[in-house]
Amino acid sequence: MSKLITVFGATGKQGGSFKIRGITRDTTKKFAQNLAQKGVEVVTADLDSVDSLTAALKGSHTVFLVTNYWETINADVEYFHGMD
Repeated sequence: MSKLITVFGATGKQGGSFKIRGITRDTTKKFAQNLAQKGVEVVTADLDSVDSLTAALKGSHTVFLVTNYWETINADVEYFHGMD
């Protein structure tokens, strides 16, 4: 089930100040395109590429990050991704 993020005052100045950017490895996937149609700015980045992360996060106020431990099942890789 999808997680829900709730913003109070969404129609006022505070709520209107939020814009959502979704980071994905593949912006051509159907789910990524569906998000874009709903107003999400969808951009490409790879946790193994500092340059792509720097570009994808440029201008971000807050970041919610989930690493993909199960891709490598390696705690060192997950730690590295979280520290980038």
